[in-house]
Amino acid sequence: MTTPKQPETYSLYGEPLYKSPIMLWLPEEPVAYEAKIKELNNDYMEAKEDYAANPDDPEKLLWFARKTEILGNFMESTGLYSVGIEKWPDNPQFYRFRGHRFALLRRLDLAIADFLKAAELIEGKEDIPEVYASGPNPDKLGISSFNWNVYYHQGFTYVAALDHEKAEAAYRKCMDAIDVFESEVSTSHWLYMVLLRLGKKAEADKLLEKIEPDMKLVEVGAYYDTLLMYKGYTTPDELLDKYRAKGGASFMVPAQAIANMYLAEGEEEKAVELYKELREKGNWTGGVHLIAEAELKALGIQL
Repeated sequence: MTTPKQPETYSLYGEPLYKSPIMLWLPEEPVAYEAKIKELNNDYMEAKEDYAANPDDPEKLLWFARKTEILGNFMESTGLYSVGIEKWPDNPQFYRFRGHRFALLRRLDLAIADFLKAAELIEGKEDIPEVYASGPNPDKLGISSFNWNVYYHQGFTYVAALDHEKAEAAYRKCMDAIDVFESEVSTSHWLYMVLLRLGKKAEADKLLEKIEPDMKLVEVGAYYDTLLMYKGYTTPDELLDKYRAKGGASFMVPAQAIANMYLAEGEEEKAVELYKELREKGNWTGGVHLIAEAELKALGIQL
């Protein structure tokens, strides 16, 4: 008799959600996918051994936990971050990363508390770089501001909790910690959505002033295309068709933004249709999938 798999967590609708690697970081072509998973597993084992040999080094534990979560072991990683918090309670990195995992585990109350603590600990402190856990990738910058990441993921958590006023405050702080233009594009993408929901379209449109066609960006292409849509360079349907044709995780970004826009404009039926499509196509480890769940549940939609 086969022992049933233990769910990693449950959706906001109570559905079991089983272990899955974070698809955002993975190639879609099968051979490349398997090669990357093998690489990440090797990285995980190396980080585990490195921490075992250096148990008093917080950076070794952080890297072990991050290599654990990227493979989809979210519960294990939150436990490791909790060990770090117990050993180094004034290190904001453990709260920042645990908060992000709690959010995707649908424990938004715990995530909010962790991000509040992380934000408290970085107040007035010198910023540090945050290195991507996925390893080398020509389509990624590979590094960004740690403080920016705290406020960025805090904002996301508030969006998932449908608290748009607190999300706006987090993204405003995020704007003050930007170190590269890609971060400004992605922050503008989220802040624009929040401002629409708060009925502040004029303020939202000010975020588009720096956005022009044919800008050279290493990443955040779907965010950039969505901002161009707001400026009228394409229509919502054209943008959705473009990203449906591309396939993969990139469709989730414009689809969620357009669904959000429909809700802000009172077109609930169109928003619900898109959120349902997001849930069907997306992977539960993606933040947009969580937001689609939250929006549908708040609207009273039965799945």
